[in-house]
Amino acid sequence: MAIVYIKPGENFESSIRKFRKEVEREGILKELKERQYYKKPSLIRKDEFVKLKKKLRKRTRFSKSTAPRFARSRNSY
Repeated sequence: MAIVYIKPGENFESSIRKFRKEVEREGILKELKERQYYKKPSLIRKDEFVKLKKKLRKRTRFSKSTAPRFARSRNSY
């Protein structure tokens, strides 16, 4: 639960900004949107698998780009 303590004389807008940041950090709105509709367990597993696949694809794409570009391949003789 997001709790923000307001100091005496503190600006109201800054306290609202702190509260929004705290809510975002705890992921309250994200969880609320996820729980808004029922999702079957099979769809949850499928979404997690797709997310993992996307993460792995992104990781391999970046690891390939770090290889030196001037390296000669075997068939270039």
